Amino acid sequence: MRVAFLIERRNYYRLFGPIVDRALERGWETECWHDWGQPRTGPKGSEFPDTAPAFRHGRPGVRTYRGSSELAALLAAAPPDVVIAMRRPTADETAGRVRWFGLQYTLDVADLVEPSGVTRYDGIGLHSAWWRERTPDCLRLSAFNRAQATGTTPVHVDDAAVAETLARRAMLVGIPEMDQCHWIDPLGVRERLGLGRDRPLVLYVPFPFASNPRTFWVREVYGRSSTLWSRLAIALAGRREYVSHVARHWNDRGVVAAVRAFCDRNGAALVVKARAKDPVPRYLARAADHVFYDKSYYPATILELLKASALCLHFFSTVAYEAAYAEVPSVCIAPKGDDLGFPAPWQAWFLSLDAGSSFNFPGVVYARGLGEFLDGFASARLSDYPLDPVSRAQYVEKFIGFDDGKSSDRVLDGVQSLVERGR
Repeated sequence: MRVAFLIERRNYYRLFGPIVDRALERGWETECWHDWGQPRTGPKGSEFPDTAPAFRHGRPGVRTYRGSSELAALLAAAPPDVVIAMRRPTADETAGRVRWFGLQYTLDVADLVEPSGVTRYDGIGLHSAWWRERTPDCLRLSAFNRAQATGTTPVHVDDAAVAETLARRAMLVGIPEMDQCHWIDPLGVRERLGLGRDRPLVLYVPFPFASNPRTFWVREVYGRSSTLWSRLAIALAGRREYVSHVARHWNDRGVVAAVRAFCDRNGAALVVKARAKDPVPRYLARAADHVFYDKSYYPATILELLKASALCLHFFSTVAYEAAYAEVPSVCIAPKGDDLGFPAPWQAWFLSLDAGSSFNFPGVVYARGLGEFLDGFASARLSDYPLDPVSRAQYVEKFIGFDDGKSSDRVLDGVQSLVERGR
């Protein structure tokens, strides 16, 4: 078996790394094809795929290309049996006899199937049955975003055609990234990162100022350090609905102070996990005991920190899935969706706080409105946020799919089946 993984950014190794390792262990001819046509500067410049990480079971071959035309030429010159990718291939890229296997990463499933139900993939790996049913909704969100950006009407999504395509092409594999959790050693992580052996760790994923919509509330209320400037901005804009927010200090500094107080009350260390495109504010860095960016995507820094943590805090982040898999309860700090600039279609299901949703699943993910969080979190205890094993099992089955560390094997089994059928 000859398999090639398309690596457009370094963080692709978070999802692909375990599959690459397992393919090497199986003795497959494994290559990672890095797209050097990606930007080296700007918001995503830090993710440029310059090198491959170290693997546990060998070293894959690494090839580079620049953009779609060079990829098509590379496929013709050195065709693998299968390409594993996460984005929509072009007609030229799929013109040869190489099989294509698409791998979902949450909402990006919309990159694997067209709204009409057409796909250029021979096989598709989905997380779970819930995501299979939600794929048309993911396509609607993608269509909504494109329409908003271009000032056009969203394209129609043919639910029946999408469902028929997935019935023929898709299989449930889980999230291969999570396979790493089964061999990450929490004590080893603590020792290597200087986190101590016994102190509980509270992992805080900060508010994503750089990637969240820059609404009035984000800019002038939540993100402001000066109440005077906030009051002035509110008065000038006539946004009196936010006067009480300023009076009650509903801002990011207030959240950080509450988290710091919670850690002090519980004898815990405050560990911040940030991303390069969302730098940590100075006031948060001062409050934290440790600040980490992505040292590595394989093993993934976020999973290493979670495996050593007692609780995770985030703002509508899919780190909730990673925390649940790592058996760590999480708290979703949830300002109002309208204040955050979440469009109605997003709030309808994915960014919903309905019970049983990704970000409100009692016993696994505890949703707390901003006011509720600021009023009570500082005086709470770690024991107020237990992980319920039954609820966790239900959450994993619904959103992640499997809990056995074998998602990479399911992907490779599907890939092998594609090739054997083709032969």
